Amino acid sequence: MTPAKHSSSRGHRLIVVSNRLPVTIKRGPRGPESYRSTGGLVAAFEPTLTTHGGVWIGWPGTDLRGDEELTGPEDPYAIEPVPVSRAELKRYYDGFANGTLWPLFHSFPTQTVFQNRDWETYREINDRFAEVVGSVAERGDRVWINDYHLFLAPDAVRARRGDVPIGFFLHIPFPPYDIYRLLPWSTEVLVGLLGADLIGFHVKGYVRNFLDCAKRHLQAKVDRRRGTIELDGRTIQVAAFPLGIDFQSFEAMAESAPESPLHHGEQIILGVDRMDYTKGIPHRILAFARLLEKHPEHRRHVTLLQVAVPSRSEVPEYRYLRREIDELVGRVNGRFATASWNPIRYLYRSVPQNKLAGLYRDADVAIVTPLRDGMNLVAKEYVACQVRNPGVLILSMLAGAAETMEEAVQVNPYDVEGTADSLHMALTMPTAERQRRLDALRNRERASDVHVWATDFLESLDRARKLSRPRAATVTA
Repeated sequence: MTPAKHSSSRGHRLIVVSNRLPVTIKRGPRGPESYRSTGGLVAAFEPTLTTHGGVWIGWPGTDLRGDEELTGPEDPYAIEPVPVSRAELKRYYDGFANGTLWPLFHSFPTQTVFQNRDWETYREINDRFAEVVGSVAERGDRVWINDYHLFLAPDAVRARRGDVPIGFFLHIPFPPYDIYRLLPWSTEVLVGLLGADLIGFHVKGYVRNFLDCAKRHLQAKVDRRRGTIELDGRTIQVAAFPLGIDFQSFEAMAESAPESPLHHGEQIILGVDRMDYTKGIPHRILAFARLLEKHPEHRRHVTLLQVAVPSRSEVPEYRYLRREIDELVGRVNGRFATASWNPIRYLYRSVPQNKLAGLYRDADVAIVTPLRDGMNLVAKEYVACQVRNPGVLILSMLAGAAETMEEAVQVNPYDVEGTADSLHMALTMPTAERQRRLDALRNRERASDVHVWATDFLESLDRARKLSRPRAATVTA
């Protein structure tokens, strides 16, 4: 039961819906114990939820028993769990969300698996999320649904609560039409998304892709200049909202972070990635090896520090990727290492945020070269943490961040030769040029942080709601 405090600001609450909650639940001797999560979404939504009251809806990560609750009357906002069994999780999350949608939307069709049973479970879980939203939403609340796990939820929520504004934001790329139409359930996904009043993407390129799919796949009336879609008597707004980070928080962490044991007289190139085939880690290692071949003057004077955060290690494709990276690191180190220098230092583990801030701060170059990425916040975190000597950001042109981070050295991550040349340029760049680029990047990211992102989206949702002409719906009291 939702405590009264959380529903006292009628018409002003925010209902956030995401696959996971802002807390990690672990079962202790007294029942479920919650540990506060960190990350961009928590930084974006908590200030609004704390100020105005509201509800965060998501899967708790474990099974709750009986009347166990995750929040009490004194908490600033409520947490409403959505139950998902382990068997359902395997098909909804591992199967359809991450086995079908993740690779396809990152333009890796050969990695994509299409299973009808996964789709059926995905549809059932999306409907379950919508049921929970319908049970807690009140007239005038704003519902903000997040990410590819919940593509069908906007229309399912509208069928239950047509009286509330519904926003959706996608945190991964939206692919071009020729990739998207490979999805056997492409029509159902588009219809599910178009239940929202406002659909947000990181960058304009994804907006164009989505409008193109709506026009070509559904024959919807699309106004590309205004970013609107007219379908079934409603007008849906589509726009770009580049996600930022909590700039001040990262800057403060970098100022106070302990000294990182990086420098032994050499320059440091830093890579920080989740272990995933979209991140381009093997291509990066090959580019670094090519740098050492072409420019032997960098040998013994430059080290690549690659942090790979474990992810989905139970999935065979990810185990193969880890083995490939292990072998590449061994091959490069075996070829170029000396008694006192290893060209690559490879960490396969998570790094605490305060220590990571120190690594960002002290790295001479950050290499962020995903093969495809919705935005990529590592690039922004590096910029925020550069509070000492100016470093250089090398950024994949295939990351969403490349549309706004113009002063980065941009590369095609598939071009090993070109990336090696860009590494040489970054390592030898004059201090004044490094400072000019970094100042421009820092100023932009400070002015467009995660709080600005959240405010812009919610204000746009209010405007979009006025344009939309919602269909009749069953309104739950």
